[in-house]
Amino acid sequence: MSFIITLYVREGIVMASDSRLILSAKQVQEGREIIQFGVGLSDSTYKTFLTLNHIGISSFGAPEVQGVPISGYIESFISDELYRNDLQVDEVPQALVDYFRQFDASPDSGFIVAGYKPGEYGAEQHVWEALIKSERVTRLNKPDKWGASWRGVTDILTRLIMPVSITAPDEEPKPLPNYPVQWGFFTLQDAIDYAQYAVQVTIDTMRFHPRPKTVGGPVDILVIKPQAAFWVKNKDLEA
Repeated sequence: MSFIITLYVREGIVMASDSRLILSAKQVQEGREIIQFGVGLSDSTYKTFLTLNHIGISSFGAPEVQGVPISGYIESFISDELYRNDLQVDEVPQALVDYFRQFDASPDSGFIVAGYKPGEYGAEQHVWEALIKSERVTRLNKPDKWGASWRGVTDILTRLIMPVSITAPDEEPKPLPNYPVQWGFFTLQDAIDYAQYAVQVTIDTMRFHPRPKTVGGPVDILVIKPQAAFWVKNKDLEA
């Protein structure tokens, strides 16, 4: 599993993701198959990618294809399919579905694709979701509407921002005060800060839950603007 988030605000797009690679290991002991769910193999995998034409791609769901981390296949897709066909941001989601459906066992993976495309009144933000198994492609944002979309292990952040009530026997539920996030007032720095917070709070909260620690490692943060894109945080190879 993973946690990825994409925020789209007036000043730009921010994409962030964790770095943990989780698989389920199978062993046969005394004739019985034992499945160890949520075995952590790495805290250095890449889940967010930047293309040369300023399109961001974040992956979630199944982390491998044919026994190999999916990150390598995403890099191959970028170099072999995206550049060769000079795809626009709104064409990339379907191309991802077509690319990963060619394998005998298509991964149960999904992608958030974000970037800008020339529009009638200038560069227009595009944020899309592509789901491989269901072959579904959906646009997540509306023009000039600001917000955020997160995928993977979503329950922790969702609980933090959704309205909640206190219940007691023989009493009506008592709603607690709710303060909706004002995405439209976010500056680009606010979006960066929230992206870092969203990934980190998922990691930190999961630490205290009796559940597989499927989100972890360094946080990568990518910023995309109409004419530029850059990394705020990105893992470097080192020895």
